[in-house]
Amino acid sequence: MRVIRLLVAIVVAWLVAFGVERTASAKAKLDITSVELTKGAASTKARDKQVMTTVRRLANQAAKHLNFGKKGRVEITLVVKELSLIESDGVLRVSCTLVGRLKGGGSAKSRLSFGGKPDKKKQLERQVLTSVTDGVMTRLAMLARDREAGS
Repeated sequence: MRVIRLLVAIVVAWLVAFGVERTASAKAKLDITSVELTKGAASTKARDKQVMTTVRRLANQAAKHLNFGKKGRVEITLVVKELSLIESDGVLRVSCTLVGRLKGGGSAKSRLSFGGKPDKKKQLERQVLTSVTDGVMTRLAMLARDREAGS
């Protein structure tokens, strides 16, 4: 029994050492240069800052799982065109429009509107911001890869 375990351990060690080919792949460095809000997108300066911080954090989080190409640096500017919270008839409607631009050309736009309970305002707003940010970042990653393949 010990001999079988020893042989299995040797075979596994050999496969790990020699059978698995490891390749190092370079990734493009992502830089979110700015997050902006158009006038009227949010209501107060404190809220503006909170929304910009949230969008930047969500964009960086979404970018971790995306492929922006293998070389160079990708610079992105995000603009929140609209962010509105409207309550009517006991339903809160959160609408958001986000535009992302790649330095050197290419842009993506996402618009989304969700409705929900007014007492879950923060959760609904976060869900909408997460969805539009994921959509824009996914499209920008595709554009960056296409641009890299074309050059």
